[in-house]
Amino acid sequence: MISCAASSAEEVPNYFVASISTELQRATVSSNADTYAVVNCNALIVDDDVNLSALNEPDFVAALKNATPDRSSLRLVCRYQFPESGDRSLRKRLEKKLSEIAATAGYQDISSSQMSTSAAWIEAYQRVDPDDEIADAKEPLTENRRVRVFPVTTRLSKFVHGDTDCIVEIIHPIDGRTTEISAELKSSIREAVQSTELSQKHTLLFKLSSTEAGRETIEKLFDARLAPKAPDTTNPALLDFFAQQKKNYTPSPALLLAQELGFERIQYSHSPGGGAPEKLIGESAPNFKLTQLSGTELELQSFIKDRPALITFWGLACGPCRKEAPWLSAMHDKYSPHGFSIVAINGYNDKHEAVAEYVKDEHLSHPIVLGGRVVSDDHYHVGAYPTTFWVDSKGNVIDYEVGFTSPKQLEDRIKQLLGDAESQNADHRD
Repeated sequence: MISCAASSAEEVPNYFVASISTELQRATVSSNADTYAVVNCNALIVDDDVNLSALNEPDFVAALKNATPDRSSLRLVCRYQFPESGDRSLRKRLEKKLSEIAATAGYQDISSSQMSTSAAWIEAYQRVDPDDEIADAKEPLTENRRVRVFPVTTRLSKFVHGDTDCIVEIIHPIDGRTTEISAELKSSIREAVQSTELSQKHTLLFKLSSTEAGRETIEKLFDARLAPKAPDTTNPALLDFFAQQKKNYTPSPALLLAQELGFERIQYSHSPGGGAPEKLIGESAPNFKLTQLSGTELELQSFIKDRPALITFWGLACGPCRKEAPWLSAMHDKYSPHGFSIVAINGYNDKHEAVAEYVKDEHLSHPIVLGGRVVSDDHYHVGAYPTTFWVDSKGNVIDYEVGFTSPKQLEDRIKQLLGDAESQNADHRD
């Protein structure tokens, strides 16, 4: 269910409410909330004080109640357009008040946050036409080893992602080795997008991440600029300027690929990371000796000797790390007996007591070592968490990834490494 849209600017409410139900929404809005609500907070601060007269509280509560029958958890976003109204304490007070109002709608778990944007509220609200809503839209994930692709068809997703018809998330960060969109990546994008049923193909959004060395490369490979349009003029100076612009214009590789797939234009969102984990590709995994939760020492070389392995860096304050952790334990329990090693290094230098409590609460079983910040920063060049390194049975780093994609991707990679190790052992036996 979604709050009703209005026909004019005067009637547009200062809130947007929708249930979270599709794979895209769970992947990009919230993985555990039932409902999403965003409030136009600029309209609720008048003369440096909270003024809820522009909210229409009864309608807001009704929209929250109608969003979903469960109403167990709510993702509440307090939205501000630059320049933000009110000081920090005033905004926190408004956030608390809105959470209290949401609680009256019956939500037991409310997660609230603030966001700032340059976009006007009316533009964000009116770009999601209720007549465009597809009944029972699924927005299913199509994924392979290199990309995750979603169609964008619901009002909630369009409210969050803007004028976008399809999202292509490139799993691997753009790093210092990247000079082009490889043939393999292009093929993966084509295959995934073409298998996604799209009713419209206007805008393709690329979601990207990078290491330190890959930031400038993204600007070159994913430049969204379209070819310059001829000006409606007979002014020789302007025509000469256009001719020069046209001569110097070259469409980016990403734009060419998108247009080949039937899209008119592209956008990209970039999550810049630091570090340089790509430097370890082809090198031996740097050895370390760190203390496990049990108090015993773990030496990496001995721990992974002659076994393929996953080495991941994590921290308690890292949301994706917490999402990944139970699956690491599941994979450890399933594949450790078959010769695969998993070790998680706490790169945040979290306290022993806090980690132990978390491990107990989550029933984690995979090996965890503490005090790994120096190893993370200086030896593995980690710039974002979680960062995972894949190591072959010879102890060499063959790849890395940043973030947590899915349990399926995790297990598929483990199976591949075990298969490669078995093949190498068979070759040696022959």
